[in-house]
Amino acid sequence: MIIYRPRFKPKNRHLQSILASAKWRLWPLRHDNPVKEAQQDDLIETPLATLQGFYSPHPQDGEHLAILIHGWEGSAESTYLQLMAHHLFAAGVSVYRLNLRDHGDSHHLNEDLFHSCRLAEVVAALQQLNQRFKGKQQHLIGFSLGGNFAVRAAAADNLSFAGVYAVSPPVNPENSMRAIEASNLYGRYFLRKWKRSLHKKHKLFPHLFEGTDWQAQKSLQSLTEALVLKHTEFDTARDYFHGYSLTPELIKTINNPTQIITAWDDPVIPFADFSTIDRLSNIKLVTTPQGGHCGFIKNWRLDSWVEEYIINEITS
Repeated sequence: MIIYRPRFKPKNRHLQSILASAKWRLWPLRHDNPVKEAQQDDLIETPLATLQGFYSPHPQDGEHLAILIHGWEGSAESTYLQLMAHHLFAAGVSVYRLNLRDHGDSHHLNEDLFHSCRLAEVVAALQQLNQRFKGKQQHLIGFSLGGNFAVRAAAADNLSFAGVYAVSPPVNPENSMRAIEASNLYGRYFLRKWKRSLHKKHKLFPHLFEGTDWQAQKSLQSLTEALVLKHTEFDTARDYFHGYSLTPELIKTINNPTQIITAWDDPVIPFADFSTIDRLSNIKLVTTPQGGHCGFIKNWRLDSWVEEYIINEITS
């Protein structure tokens, strides 16, 4: 375990977590956003799914490309992802922001519902990006659930990255679900966002929801059991959660340089879960005393230490 102690200012873990997604952090980019100005909208067609992406080639055509994956019910437009992209671009790195199925404005692209065990379609999309940009050093960066996907992708035989960085990924998703549900703040937030996404899907593909009462569910656990399990091969919620756990067995198969970056005080990812993968040679665990969930805000200008850390790792 490697411990970093940046000079934090806002130390409250909930404030850190809220600031990670706070839209007002994007205020400096409202009139000048080079990533958006260079952005090329893209669709990645695979046999399993069509995924949406946004490619921003750096004008100097540097040697690095960063592929970014957002968290659950986030998108390529999420604050933490846009700011990571902005700082990477400013450092001369081309950026590709990938939307998972049913995230952002991509609900219409695939009929079947998103769930967190749909790793194969993400790997297929990343494989296409590997081939398309094979002349560049490629780096995969994921936040929260996107970080979980990134770690699992790092173990895929047909993918190659110069570095993989997972920020605040769930290790044992069942424990993370319990932590979220134990908080009125996070439980209500994620339930509201998930239902909003399902409402979009319902309007597009109403037949998928026949015989379900998903709108009546009042917790993430009950909604998982009522709806997601109907659309997966799993018989129980526990089996489903285990299906995307970051187990020691999975970590031992990683064949790309991989780092997990997490905070001791993350309110939705229990730090104790990392004890199962600490000291495994296939991964580097970087921790901070404070930082919340995907926050790592280091000063009152709302800069994030994790952006500085990853950019230094990529460009040094």
